[in-house]
Amino acid sequence: MKDKFLIGELSKLFNISTDTLRYYDKINLLKPEYDEKNDYRYYSIRNFFKLSRILFLKNLDISLGEIKKYMGNKNTNNLLCLLKKKEEEIDIKMNKLVNLKNKIQTKLELFENIEGQLNQITIKKIPQRVGAFIDMNDVESDYEIKQTLKQNEKYLKISSWLSEGQIYTSLSKENMDKGILNKFRYFIEIVPIDAEFSKQLTIMPENEYVCMAFLGPYRDMGKHYQLLIRWIEENGYQIAGDSIEKNIVDYDFSDSENEYISEIQIPIRKRLMG
Repeated sequence: MKDKFLIGELSKLFNISTDTLRYYDKINLLKPEYDEKNDYRYYSIRNFFKLSRILFLKNLDISLGEIKKYMGNKNTNNLLCLLKKKEEEIDIKMNKLVNLKNKIQTKLELFENIEGQLNQITIKKIPQRVGAFIDMNDVESDYEIKQTLKQNEKYLKISSWLSEGQIYTSLSKENMDKGILNKFRYFIEIVPIDAEFSKQLTIMPENEYVCMAFLGPYRDMGKHYQLLIRWIEENGYQIAGDSIEKNIVDYDFSDSENEYISEIQIPIRKRLMG
């Protein structure tokens, strides 16, 4: 047996545990010779090179099941197929990671930009948004909220709520004109999948919005609406459509109401004189 490796010797050479080698034996991936008299496992030089190939493929994140299947039918075509399949999987993972990083960067930029604008009234040109409104005015119980959300399941699945962690609420133009500032709706922003689906959605056209971000609890929302509506009236504008409230940091992102960040956006147009 001088030309063979004991299990301990092989494990040290490849820096893997003896338990791993026993498992490979158990699943018939790497079978040593077994001496029943002394309970020793002996690995040949051929086993040594086979293990190096197994670990190479494993380090490519190829599953043991796929490796075993390949080892049972080794040829160049099967190797190419195995490597190409793994390359495609890696491409998918890389794209997913890039998308995740972009989402994190978007959220970080949102925090950084908003913090520098707290309590300042600004006018922004905001691109068109497409989505669906969920009216919550007559919803009184958690059960009714659940049913309302289930009815809008097809929208929620592809909404900015999931992709950006961004929840929007809204007041209608009619209610703002009347000074009713406590009847809100949810707005689900959606990237339409196709033209037919987009027909079911509401289009909020590109427009100038008067905006203000503030720090603090939701109960202060009405006070900030009043401030913005007064600014609109005093500066020769009128409300041009439904508002959007961006709940940037809410109770699911912070336990402290004092850390909540919200931004109110109200579409405006110049008031006609005469």
